[in-house]
Amino acid sequence: MRDQRDVMSKHHGKVAFIVKILLWFYAACTMFVLVYMTYQSLRPRRDVLSKTFGVPETLNLDNYIELFTEEHFLRYFGNSVLILVLSLVLLIALSSMTAYGIARYRFKGKSFCRAFFLLGMMFPAQLGVVPIFQIMKNLGLVNNQLSVVLVSAANISMPVFMLTNFFEGLPQEIYEAAVIDGAGEFTAFRKVMFPMATPVIFAVCITNSVTIWNQFFLPLIFLQTDSVKTIPQLISKYTSNIINSMDMATASSALSTIPILILFFIFSNKILDGVTAGAVKG
Repeated sequence: MRDQRDVMSKHHGKVAFIVKILLWFYAACTMFVLVYMTYQSLRPRRDVLSKTFGVPETLNLDNYIELFTEEHFLRYFGNSVLILVLSLVLLIALSSMTAYGIARYRFKGKSFCRAFFLLGMMFPAQLGVVPIFQIMKNLGLVNNQLSVVLVSAANISMPVFMLTNFFEGLPQEIYEAAVIDGAGEFTAFRKVMFPMATPVIFAVCITNSVTIWNQFFLPLIFLQTDSVKTIPQLISKYTSNIINSMDMATASSALSTIPILILFFIFSNKILDGVTAGAVKG
């Protein structure tokens, strides 16, 4: 028996070692891409075209200055921030109330309701782009940031799954105590249950922020004029002619990664806590 445990322990140790090697390799590849992108964005255009991997004669901020002065980068940045903030607010409101209703009440079709939201993870928005576009056109929201906000906020399958598991793991006594104190249904949710779900909400916000911030397909379909376009559309403008615009493509890409990197560095611990809390029932 002891020999069997030793064999299993050695096996798990080897697996853990291989997993660590793969993770370190993935991290190294990611860091290489970030460093190379930043390096290229600081090189003059003539060096980028003539010596892609060569040692640069100079490094400067000319590409970034051009982005802010001639390409109006702040306008694209503002559009992306607006879509991100509105989408997250609406997504959290919808997913938290939906999850609380599923977890709190017993009703016919509850299992089907949970399965329905899980199935939503399997079907991307691209499958329904034609009817979605027609709906937005009828609402007069084409070429309006709200069209992207509404479609992005409808992606609540994973948030509902995580928050439902969290709410189901909370003791019933917490809700009963709130009711005894005179809280109504919505008050109990708003002042007791929702604040307790903060770790999961943080994880939902950060993970969905990456998707919303980097999404290109929805803005491409709905946003057609420069005044409402987002950063991924600006990057696409350069990558479509990457041979002559690598300097601007790398500069705009480097700037677009900064907000997400800052969020991950600041809230990395909260992300792990939230994913753990929302993945398994109490």
